Amino acid sequence: MHMLSKSVLLMFLFDFIILSITSIYTGYHLGLSYAGAMLTAGLIVTAGIITMFLKGHYKIREFNITKKNAYLLFEGVIFAHVPAALLLLILANWIFTLWFLVKNILIVYIFMYLYRAMFHYYLFYIKKPKNVLIVGTNKNAKLIAEEIINKKALKMNVAGFWEDNQPEDEMNFDTDLKVFRHSQDLKDIIKTEKIDIVIVAVTRRMEDTLLSKMVFGIPNRIKVYKMPDFYEMVTGKYFVDRMSINWLFYTYMNKRSYVYKFCKRAYDIIAASIILTVTFPILLYIAIRVKLTDGGNPVYTQMRIGRGGKHFKMYKLRTMYMNDYVPKEGKVADTGDQDKDDRVIPFCKFVRRARFDEIPQMINILKGEMSIVGPRTEWEDLVKIYSKEIPYYTCRQWVKTGWTGWAQINQGHCVLNDDIAEKLQYDLYYLKHRNVLWEIGILIKAVFLALGGRHG
Repeated sequence: MHMLSKSVLLMFLFDFIILSITSIYTGYHLGLSYAGAMLTAGLIVTAGIITMFLKGHYKIREFNITKKNAYLLFEGVIFAHVPAALLLLILANWIFTLWFLVKNILIVYIFMYLYRAMFHYYLFYIKKPKNVLIVGTNKNAKLIAEEIINKKALKMNVAGFWEDNQPEDEMNFDTDLKVFRHSQDLKDIIKTEKIDIVIVAVTRRMEDTLLSKMVFGIPNRIKVYKMPDFYEMVTGKYFVDRMSINWLFYTYMNKRSYVYKFCKRAYDIIAASIILTVTFPILLYIAIRVKLTDGGNPVYTQMRIGRGGKHFKMYKLRTMYMNDYVPKEGKVADTGDQDKDDRVIPFCKFVRRARFDEIPQMINILKGEMSIVGPRTEWEDLVKIYSKEIPYYTCRQWVKTGWTGWAQINQGHCVLNDDIAEKLQYDLYYLKHRNVLWEIGILIKAVFLALGGRHG
């Protein structure tokens, strides 16, 4: 989002300076050669910037002074030093490496945490909030107003709504915020309320008079957004209604590319091969333990729904004792948090949190039935229920389902219908904006989350 870019740029520059200066100083001070210190610092800066970005540490408005955020930042700083640690073990002995890591990690972490804490204080308690005027008096206008009000980190105030001269909308429009009449001059409203942003949430074709009033009434300094675009920027989700699905169709059809298709397939094959090779010893150990636990087959298949509604057998490691659970319509929530279920084999609880049980899906990816990144592949019985109860649910089947995805790293695993509807918004956002570079970032972030037991 453009209005957040200055904060992100400042954070990026600060991290770059801290990582580079601290690492060069620490390495050189402890006895590394100039070339060795520069090379070590280069690795730390590169890995640090990438790690901080992928772990969401540049979302400064979401940084609060909490133990959880302090831990997550510390975790990111440690990950940033992993490549340098491997290099130092080659250039020096393990004692030097350990001393360098302890000293540098602590210094970098302290500076990063203090700067984020001060910046957070400035944003929330000193910086002047932006005032927003919403054009429209309908459910979409009310929805975006609620999003802005609930997301206090945006530092925005909803000044009110300006009628778009649609009387049928006014009848059901109930709000505690100001509603400015259509007859009131827009320029005066903007001046009086000190408006910084205008969001157009009109659901019908706008009349010439309304368009002219906005053209001549909104000064150049004011940013103007369409409601669906603004919704995407502040939520990372796609706004779903009848018209937006039509727009998504045109976007999808016009973005089809043989180059993207080839690159994505190559990425899937390379990534799946690496993940399967690296984790094979762990998977073998898990499979043996599951086999010894109850004598059952440690690998099982389940019918899942893929692109175009096609059925395929998906491979997984079994982490539960044998059971015959089948979801019932209207009781989707019964599938709940299975990690706390007695059916889960005790030692497999971390296996499930780290998603090791889903790594056999790499076989499906190599076969072309799935992709590394995409909407979560769902059980065929659940798809039947969701397709009936959630509008436009089958649109997520325009692309291959994925081992991980935009919804999984933002929302995690969920089964309640309201949550599934929200997951659909994440999936359609991915469908609209998908590209290979972004998908590589999603995979890396998913790996970080899985290692911390937080991947959905």
